[in-house]
Amino acid sequence: MNTATAQGEFDYSWQVLAPPTGISDNFPVSEATGGFLAELSEFRGRILHANGRRPRFAREGGHYADDDPLDLESFHVTVRADGALIGCARVTPLPEYSRSFIGRRVGPSYLEAAVNLMNLERTDCVEAGRWIVVPSARGTDLGRLLLLSLWVIGQWLDKRCLFGAVGVRDGQSTMVGRCGGHLAPGIDPVFVKEYDDELSVMYFDLNHPPPRIANELRRVKRILDLPRTSMERG
Repeated sequence: MNTATAQGEFDYSWQVLAPPTGISDNFPVSEATGGFLAELSEFRGRILHANGRRPRFAREGGHYADDDPLDLESFHVTVRADGALIGCARVTPLPEYSRSFIGRRVGPSYLEAAVNLMNLERTDCVEAGRWIVVPSARGTDLGRLLLLSLWVIGQWLDKRCLFGAVGVRDGQSTMVGRCGGHLAPGIDPVFVKEYDDELSVMYFDLNHPPPRIANELRRVKRILDLPRTSMERG
């Protein structure tokens, strides 16, 4: 478990969890378990529900869930305060376009066309998403650090490009732009009813972070405390 202490009201505990499938026993980071994924689904569903703004995440009995099969193939970054989840994000080696989150919401042909326009292969790419913090942490440094962690994980996995579908309404796309993100070529924003938001597809050029972002990534790398490369074994 990788931990870091944040100055302020809480001590923040950061952790990177590897997908529970397709990972060897001696992979250098902990593996996501079924119990963890259930906890993560409840956390995401509760925050995304947003007091009824997105009713699709509500379940009977006052429960919440955000289940997604790609969780089983993803690296998850979590942040806890006093043991409770307060933030998360995930990075997934880009699966077949039709199975990707972007492909399911925007259309697989658009994502494939963007990858081709950028002279990339699908295997050069990762898809990021589920970048979520508790409402009380919005406007703090936590959301930005989680966003920068996506750069770090993508580089650690030795990929060239990170794609993500980013909400517009609450300013997420603006923050992604400030953290080095660009609009993906040839993909127009699309309104997605279940998120009550317009989603823009954006990307990080993982091999070329802007200088100011590269400086910040050094701090995030220290927080995550990952092995030198994703292929390193303990």
